[in-house]
Amino acid sequence: MSSWRTAEVLAAEDVLARSIADAEKSMRAAEKLRGGGREPSADDIRRVIAFAKSPAASMALQALQRRIAGGHLSWRQVLGGEAGHDPGVRAALDADRENLAALCRGEAPAPPKPVRRRDDDEDNQVAITEDAW
Repeated sequence: MSSWRTAEVLAAEDVLARSIADAEKSMRAAEKLRGGGREPSADDIRRVIAFAKSPAASMALQALQRRIAGGHLSWRQVLGGEAGHDPGVRAALDADRENLAALCRGEAPAPPKPVRRRDDDEDNQVAITEDAW
């Protein structure tokens, strides 16, 4: 007996299940950011905006800040969980979740990790001395 659930139907079910899981994860993350149901304060939002505009923020969070500045969303919607369905919001939350949570608790974000370039190999370092100028 053949099943009515073809390979395409099974693939669609997998995509749907992953999307639902991602949305639920984003909602839980937004709830944590809100401090267990607490609405974000104006100070929370000011700290988040300042961080999002800084070079320490991820590219996803910086992109979200530009969208918010353009009037497409508000930080209150993002931090309150209302915009958890948006892929850009999910990407920003995934990238900077710990820093955003710290900011909403009134703490300083973690210092940015040093980024090493691929070609930054210590074996190929050249010492430039004064006489080489």
